[in-house]
Amino acid sequence: MTQTLTDRSVLAALGATPDDVRTRLHTELDRFEAHLHTRQADWTQVQPGRDWSPAQEAEHVLLINDGVARGVALLLSERELRPTPQVPGELTPDGRRIAPLHTRPSETGLAWTELDGRWVQSRTQLLQVVQNLRETPDRTLWHPYFGALDALDWTRMLAAHLRQHRQSLERSAQP
Repeated sequence: MTQTLTDRSVLAALGATPDDVRTRLHTELDRFEAHLHTRQADWTQVQPGRDWSPAQEAEHVLLINDGVARGVALLLSERELRPTPQVPGELTPDGRRIAPLHTRPSETGLAWTELDGRWVQSRTQLLQVVQNLRETPDRTLWHPYFGALDALDWTRMLAAHLRQHRQSLERSAQP
């Protein structure tokens, strides 16, 4: 059975419990960061079969990581959740997801000299937020492709996002 790019059931494979999901997130953060450090030579070159350079992929991933960290922190808090627009995501004619406008990288992407500092800052914030990760079934935020997600599913989605971008970068790496 083929699963679509909007099938929430794919998230379940990223961990059954909060501990499982945290472990998977750590693993995917480590793997993505390790791969980025192999890309200095082609950092600003758009990759074959890709729309972005590694610098742009890194910037996009950091934008997503930081946004998800804020969202998960909100879901885990007692703060009021305000209604947000529930706009479905767009797909390319060949079925790939299109990054929402606010998550698209700049024309040049992240500068190589900024990578380590930005990565450490983002990772630290994210891992601090997920220390007390739990299901929040009555507290959800809208995802453009998966619909209403709770804190645990947002963290699963983030691990999947990291994996997908790393694998795309690995496939595009020039020998």
